[in-house]
Amino acid sequence: MGLGAGHVLDMINRMKQNRAQRPSNREKFKQNNREGIYSSEVKEKPKFKTVPEEELVRIKEQIQINAKKQRKREIKIFSIVSVLIIIAVLGFIKFLL
Repeated sequence: MGLGAGHVLDMINRMKQNRAQRPSNREKFKQNNREGIYSSEVKEKPKFKTVPEEELVRIKEQIQINAKKQRKREIKIFSIVSVLIIIAVLGFIKFLL
């Protein structure tokens, strides 16, 4: 008789994990962690690559082509597995009768 002990244990584990995320428990002054946890200093913004419009269109088309190929492959695999399962079920039913 568990009486919900699994739910209570899950709650206790979540509370431990949340407690470990508190700023007071984080490493502050070890190695290169010298800046404050909630520092207001603005660091450099990330620099993203710029891609010409033509190349961007080509990349999008390539992604769409790959997605179609993947979708077709998944449909083929699903249909093969479905047929095999149907054959197995019918064979099992014949075996029982």
